[in-house]
Amino acid sequence: MKSVEIVSPAGNLEKLKFAVKFGADNVYFGGNEFNLRVQADNFTTEEIKEGIAYCKERGVKTTFLLNSYLHEGDLPSASRYIQKIADFGFDAVMVSDPGMMILLKENGLKCEFHLSTQMNVLNHLSVKFWMEAGFHRIVLAREASVDEIRKIKEYTGAEIEVFAHGALCIAYSGRCLLSRYLSGRDANQGDCAQPCRWRYSLIEEKRPGSYLDIIEHARGTEILSSKDLCIIDRLEEYIDAGVDAFKIEGRMKSLYHCANTTRIYKYASKIAGTDEFQKMLPFFIEELDLISHRPYTNDLFNEFGNLGFTGVPYIKKVLFSGYRLEGDESAKEIKLKTFNPIYREDLLDGIFPIRDSILDSSYRVVNIRDESGNLIDMARPGSICVIEFDKPVYGDAIFRKRLDDKR
Repeated sequence: MKSVEIVSPAGNLEKLKFAVKFGADNVYFGGNEFNLRVQADNFTTEEIKEGIAYCKERGVKTTFLLNSYLHEGDLPSASRYIQKIADFGFDAVMVSDPGMMILLKENGLKCEFHLSTQMNVLNHLSVKFWMEAGFHRIVLAREASVDEIRKIKEYTGAEIEVFAHGALCIAYSGRCLLSRYLSGRDANQGDCAQPCRWRYSLIEEKRPGSYLDIIEHARGTEILSSKDLCIIDRLEEYIDAGVDAFKIEGRMKSLYHCANTTRIYKYASKIAGTDEFQKMLPFFIEELDLISHRPYTNDLFNEFGNLGFTGVPYIKKVLFSGYRLEGDESAKEIKLKTFNPIYREDLLDGIFPIRDSILDSSYRVVNIRDESGNLIDMARPGSICVIEFDKPVYGDAIFRKRLDDKR
């Protein structure tokens, strides 16, 4: 099957580097202004430059996000911000608001322009309109079916990107007003409070003040909380329909989430259309189940009736323990940055970028030393430590601990 691009989220510079190490062809990220994730760490001006340089050295593309909607009063500051970043060397800029596109052109930004999924493009005439306006790539609405994607590609030949994995917004293509209405935080300017994930009760009109429970599970009911998207088992269908790039959602999610989803979709797309894909599919599904997620759906278009009730708020089967800090040589004793506690005798999964084979393995913690070289029984979250394992660790490694481990 044709080669497709994996577009991975980078909530900060650290995540960007691991997205690249674990197989991303393109990383998308935002600065401190005018993107739809103001709660993410995002990138300072210097970090933007460093991230672009890191990617260019490794042949990975960069997509910069300027995808918030502009009010009239935002236009002068948006223009000034564009002038500041215009010569940074992005491969593409992602835009939702046509006004932003005009500002980009007026300020001479020389790169590709990608149309955000926020514009909810669902048909070939819309695609033609935006292509004529100067967009190089269209990120279709998540509501687009495989058949619609196939027809759009056939009629336009456009470069098509679709979301493959991650959280779904119950609002139409993410353009939600609930957040601003209920909390004063504008989702369309990147500050969503996620009221769709809140718990709600029902009030009967003739009994004001009398709250009626809608029973879903013991913790309450998330009436508007949708499932997460995961199309791994339908990946070949999407490639056959003509998709050029698969996007992974998750700039607010962990480094582990970013790295593991990236490597799975990268390798799966590489072997799509072969017998090996079907053999590896159970492994792909299991790995994607080992990141924190809500129950999955693989078909938003045909599951509107199921999206509002997830059954459980979140599924979490592992803890992200940490990652190897430096060196790619084989060694039993390595330096780690920790994200959750690591104890002596812990059994950890080591996961690695997938190139020609799966190198994942289990590693027993033999000894832990702090930065001063002292033996300790536990490495605290956020610390730097040296861990001795029972066998050598090869290259870039991320470690996790299974919460139900019986090994």
